[in-house]
Amino acid sequence: MGTMGADSRDFTLDISERFFHLTTESLRLHSNSTKCYQTLENLVNSRVPGIEKIDDEDAENLKRHLVAVPTGGSIQIHLEITETSAKNLERIKELLETRLETNISVGDALSALLFNYIVEQRAARVISKLQLDEFDQPRETGPFKGSRH
Repeated sequence: MGTMGADSRDFTLDISERFFHLTTESLRLHSNSTKCYQTLENLVNSRVPGIEKIDDEDAENLKRHLVAVPTGGSIQIHLEITETSAKNLERIKELLETRLETNISVGDALSALLFNYIVEQRAARVISKLQLDEFDQPRETGPFKGSRH
């Protein structure tokens, strides 16, 4: 990580192909969700508050993710992010180290953050498809109206 200016930092990460696919999928989902092209910087900044809320089950899933999707690899990516984003990424790294009870790299923190985002997006999509209200009532529309299949 080198400094590019007083208010920005340049990160160069050598990542695995699986991690690369994780970055592109998370940016696709975030762009579609916001109806605006997004950057990793925007995604990092938007995820800081949510990472603080991970529970024990989330922590175990993140540990499994970091084993299944190795961070290091032969694909080099360059990120120029603001100083604020760099601090946010470092904060996420520190929070995850505490929660996961292990040392991780900035790349690991980014991978965990993106994985957590995709999981939340997929869960929201499933809930939306179920069309259940807050009282877990049966669907009010469609061919199975009023039934509990």
